[in-house]
Amino acid sequence: MKVALFWPCGETGRAALQKFTQRGCFVYAYTDTPEEIKVDSSEYEVQHGRMDDPVMMERAVLLADVVVCCIGSRHLGNRKDESTPFYDGLQNVIAVMQKFGKKRIFLTCAACEGESDNRMVRFFTGFLRRFAPHLYRDASKVTQLVRESGLEYTVIRYMNPFLKKSKGGYLLSAAPGDKTRAGVSIENLAECLADCVQKDAYVRQMPVVYNRRQD
Repeated sequence: MKVALFWPCGETGRAALQKFTQRGCFVYAYTDTPEEIKVDSSEYEVQHGRMDDPVMMERAVLLADVVVCCIGSRHLGNRKDESTPFYDGLQNVIAVMQKFGKKRIFLTCAACEGESDNRMVRFFTGFLRRFAPHLYRDASKVTQLVRESGLEYTVIRYMNPFLKKSKGGYLLSAAPGDKTRAGVSIENLAECLADCVQKDAYVRQMPVVYNRRQD
């Protein structure tokens, strides 16, 4: 499988790149900071470009079977920042996909959307809206955009992706009544992403991933 990976230099992106290459996928890693990619593998190629340059994105998208976007948490950003860099970049990614007739896209994103979500997700959404409005604004626009894009999307949502690695693995909450916990490790988030991509799972769904054990 060939994967076009956008935002590969964040914590989730780096972990995802490693998972994909270890599993035999070939990855086109698109970034404007190629020096930050230090994965020891011959199973990827760096595509150097900016997220505001759809022309430069074209080769990665054209050659790939699926597109993967690792939307980060921006947890160190300024809460007064009204910019939406992930939303802006995703607009260009989707435009290129539509140009070449590509349909399958996977994203990781903060869990801040879903009218029928359970109490835990609603609490987390309220927390983001109040204490990290810059993150909430960007993530909510990202999920709305991909849901309205006409693409076959899977949004793997998370709450607090900074737990320690859990040897117990991960679980997914896909239905409104499913139990959900608040935290997931980067390792398990990337593992879940790779599993879903290779299994082509959860089409047009937005499951929440969390550590099986909350270490």
